[in-house]
Amino acid sequence: MIPEYYLYILCGLIAGLLGGYLGLGGGIVMVPFLTVVLGIDIKAAVPVSVSAMVVNSFSASNEYLKKGMVDLELVVILCVFTISGNIIGSSLSTLVPAEITRTILTVVLIYTAFSLLKSKNNEDKMSFLDSRFKYIVICSIISLFTGIIASLVGIGGGVIIVPVLYLIICLPLSTSRGTSSLMIGFSATAAAVVYLLNDQIDFKIASGVILGIILGGKLGGYLGTMAKPLIVKIIFVILMLYLAFKLSYQSLEAIL
Repeated sequence: MIPEYYLYILCGLIAGLLGGYLGLGGGIVMVPFLTVVLGIDIKAAVPVSVSAMVVNSFSASNEYLKKGMVDLELVVILCVFTISGNIIGSSLSTLVPAEITRTILTVVLIYTAFSLLKSKNNEDKMSFLDSRFKYIVICSIISLFTGIIASLVGIGGGVIIVPVLYLIICLPLSTSRGTSSLMIGFSATAAAVVYLLNDQIDFKIASGVILGIILGGKLGGYLGTMAKPLIVKIIFVILMLYLAFKLSYQSLEAIL
């Protein structure tokens, strides 16, 4: 039988590879892995996931920055709202029941999968230049609520941010992933600080996950800069729907 600590490292490794490749923080992999596969309570898994995302996001986004696949202006603007949402969500985490948290995560996963099934041809130049203020206001509001949801369920918010940047702002998918990856690093830091101050982080689990994510994050980011958009979409959709099924099934089992 594999020792628990090695499973934590494996969790971080998978999250780092997929998170870096898809432009996510990795939380969308870590939380279901820790809860569904290892049986850890979601209230303990979420703070660990958020802490590990800080490392993964900065590691992966470094590769996107090297290739010029990050819109720094959007990072600065949207991070303000995402971080505000993260702080609000982290502060509310002790008041929200685990079943509601799990349900929110399931809905986010399904939304993400189907939003990416939409066909959209984006040009390298952003299409929102003529109505820049309107689109930035829309995305800022979405980023605020994304931050709240992300910190509650232990994800970086990339599963929402990437589709928003791609479908609303019309950034190329590669730039959407790079921009999202850097944003997550800043927003996850804010949420992690709140969890740390509330003594909610299990460092035994976190140390293993972070070690794995260091190993996987940089490689995932490097591979992500060379990824074909269609392949990214397919992996995204399959992963989201599978995890949504596992989480909803787990909730039903608990009820029945």
